[in-house]
Amino acid sequence: MKRYLSSPILHELRPFLPAYSALFAFSFCSPILFLAGPLFARHVMDRVLLSRNMYTLSVLAVIGFFLILAMVIIDLIRKKTLERIAIGFDQRVGPVLFDALHRTRPSARGPGASASLADFNGVREFLSSHSLAAVMDAVWSPIFFFIMLMVHGVYGAILLVMLVLSVCLTLLNQFLVKNDNRRFQQASIKANEFGIAVSRNAETVRALGMLPYLRDRWYALHSNMLGWQASAAGRTDVIATIVRYIHATQIIMLYAVGAVLYLNGEISMSAIIMAGIIVVRVLGPITHVITTWRIYTNFSGALARLDDLLLDSENKQNVVPLPPPSGAVAVSRVFCAAPGTDKLLLNDVSFTLGQGRTLGVVGPSGAGKSVLARLLVGIWLPLRGSIAIGDHELSQWDQDQLGGHLGYVAQDIELLPGTLAENISRFDPNVTQDSAGLLAAADLAGIQDLVRTLPRGYNTQVGPGGHVLSGGQRNRVALARAVYGEPSFVVLDEPNSNLDAVGEQSLAIMLQKLKAQETTVVLVTHKLNLLNYCDDVLVLNAGTVQAFGSRDQIMSRIPRLKAPPALTVIEGNLEGRRS
Repeated sequence: MKRYLSSPILHELRPFLPAYSALFAFSFCSPILFLAGPLFARHVMDRVLLSRNMYTLSVLAVIGFFLILAMVIIDLIRKKTLERIAIGFDQRVGPVLFDALHRTRPSARGPGASASLADFNGVREFLSSHSLAAVMDAVWSPIFFFIMLMVHGVYGAILLVMLVLSVCLTLLNQFLVKNDNRRFQQASIKANEFGIAVSRNAETVRALGMLPYLRDRWYALHSNMLGWQASAAGRTDVIATIVRYIHATQIIMLYAVGAVLYLNGEISMSAIIMAGIIVVRVLGPITHVITTWRIYTNFSGALARLDDLLLDSENKQNVVPLPPPSGAVAVSRVFCAAPGTDKLLLNDVSFTLGQGRTLGVVGPSGAGKSVLARLLVGIWLPLRGSIAIGDHELSQWDQDQLGGHLGYVAQDIELLPGTLAENISRFDPNVTQDSAGLLAAADLAGIQDLVRTLPRGYNTQVGPGGHVLSGGQRNRVALARAVYGEPSFVVLDEPNSNLDAVGEQSLAIMLQKLKAQETTVVLVTHKLNLLNYCDDVLVLNAGTVQAFGSRDQIMSRIPRLKAPPALTVIEGNLEGRRS
């Protein structure tokens, strides 16, 4: 109960409580109007068949048709209202969930983005489904108990036993399948995420002959999911079979009891028929709840996972707006581990980078260079220590406000579905009215030659399903995106990993222009020729600072940074040929 009281999803449903309350009260009309059929049958048998009065039959038929029409209209109104509530819920929760899903630190995400969005769609569909309406009908079903008591006390007792038995079976069903259904959902998420990961790397998988092994791995996960599903379904099917047996034999029992009562002169023939119709209506919603219990358990599981996501997310708060970041970048005694792990990737890292200076970060693979890049733009948070720009720590800025003043190029570059202009402008909706910033970023990154080769220039669709760009072209677009809006602080993680000679020349020119604009730049690189455009150099090794200082000072202290060995050999060979 405590979990439901603190549920962020249910909290967003509170504005709709008046509507749900009205629907619940409105549902009271449905069983009352349903009585039109049984009462019509009783009056026809007790009055029309005995009196042979066609006028009475006509009046009863008109009243019956009208009441049934009213019941159908009420059910339609309830269905449409539930759909509108579901849409309103989507409008309230959808943006918040999407924001939390992509703002949450990786350790708190749990299932992947696709699984979380599927959970959200499942919750929304449940809120507008017949299953929720069946719950409302089941709650009002005891009304018929009192009606059956009015027909005869024995009928009331039989119905009471059926209701109690149905409720007990429902609770037993929930208890038996709870753990198996939870394991089924977890196994389903693992199998789906693995399948999606393989699909994203399908070309490499086929080229390297990995498909048979990955197919077997996926099917093992898939079989595990099916096993837990079968285990839960096995218990549910037993209970559902019992419920169906009760439902199928109720008519025999009611008519047998009714015949005894009729022979004893306690009820009329019409009462037997009326009781049979009413019992079918009473047990119908309850039977639906039991036989489709998986829908309710799936809803509960999806609700719990979405609640965990929203509770663990770092939701935006109303913070005091800070001025654009300016000043020196100060990293003070930073310790960092990958989200969800305890192994330190950075250990007591400290340095200060003056405003407008360019820092080159070098070191062997696994030294922590990319980890530092993520920390500097706020993607990861340090375990201890602080990162400040000017007078404010990085964590004090609103993330979206700060992001507009930062530039970042990651090692793995993926463009989003949209036009080239949208990807460069960070999907700024005003770019179509004012393209000055777009053109300035393209000029700064030197990608005009790339734009000219595209079918529709800046309006070319790129990303998944769009025009195919090479790795180097995506790299250059990412550089233009990084400098869009004239950011004051730019972090480039291996920006030249896929660049050709033209791209590297454009990158070098961009670094010179950024320096002229007094933009602070952190450049992570393995190619030492880019250090010529740096003012300072930071050498990382095994997550610790091995050296930090001006470029000339560091390159003179560490001989291997003066020139790559391969480059030295090549230069020696060239000198030998010249002589």
